[in-house]
Amino acid sequence: MNRPTSASRRPLERGQITWVTLLLLLGLAAGGYLAVVWVPIYVVHYEVKQTVRDFMNQAVKNKNDEQLVGRLCLKLESLDTTKVTQPDGLIEKVPSVKVEPQDVTWERDTNASPPMLHVALQYTRTVVYPWLDRSEETVLVVDLSQDLEVPNWGPSR
Repeated sequence: MNRPTSASRRPLERGQITWVTLLLLLGLAAGGYLAVVWVPIYVVHYEVKQTVRDFMNQAVKNKNDEQLVGRLCLKLESLDTTKVTQPDGLIEKVPSVKVEPQDVTWERDTNASPPMLHVALQYTRTVVYPWLDRSEETVLVVDLSQDLEVPNWGPSR
């Protein structure tokens, strides 16, 4: 029996790749690929939430809910665009976030103490996976509540 001893086994040469290193590199590449695909979608979703919060803050002084909802929908359309290939081969830019005013839940409760505003909406985004020739649709949801009480900053100076 010829058993390899520790002296006869050669350690890995410098620069050789082990299966663990290869697995880590593949995991890092997959994470980078998913980040390239998904991070822009979540950045725009964060901007959508910030825009909704801005219009909720405007609702403290502006009581015209229809106007606020209409302006909110127009602002959401202007946040980001997506290139879409038409059936005739032309590339067209369309809004990434398309929400109609009737799809926005805008509930102002003035009887609560403090007065509250609840805003909820959802929109669909198409996620395109480059190099895989695959795409899927995902639904993103915004559901926020905020009080409408005018802040008291103390006596004016």
